[in-house]
Amino acid sequence: MRVIDEKGKLFGLINIVDLLVLLAILLVIGGAAYKIKGQKGSDAVRTVRATVLATALRPEMLTGIKVGDRMVSGSSFTDVVIKEIDIRPAYMITTDSQGRRVEAYDPYLKDLIVVVEGKTVISGGVINLGGQEIRSSKDYYIKSLTYDFKGMILDVVVE
Repeated sequence: MRVIDEKGKLFGLINIVDLLVLLAILLVIGGAAYKIKGQKGSDAVRTVRATVLATALRPEMLTGIKVGDRMVSGSSFTDVVIKEIDIRPAYMITTDSQGRRVEAYDPYLKDLIVVVEGKTVISGGVINLGGQEIRSSKDYYIKSLTYDFKGMILDVVVE
């Protein structure tokens, strides 16, 4: 008995092209099932806290920010809320009369340190909090209904 007969059928049962199409369909279905099942089984909702620093802000800009404000992504609210706020004199590096670099605090401008918290699903190598990817030293927008500050993430804690 020949493997492929004169009609192009494998063992006289199925055409080779038909077999390849059937195998491709089975692979696609199996891959989709694995992806769906793998995502549901391995991901859990986690609480994430991020500390964000926004530097050298005018003090009148900070009057509207308060603990409990919900963050906005695009045009909708997210589950991310402000947990802590710390407003300090703005830290900076300047030069003295001899041209040396020295540390100083600006008597007018303020630094804003905010801790935001929310629940998110961590999948793969990315933590997405309130529509923004978060990592230390990455830009983060503290954005509410009435204000929007650009800051830098100082710390990320996953509970």
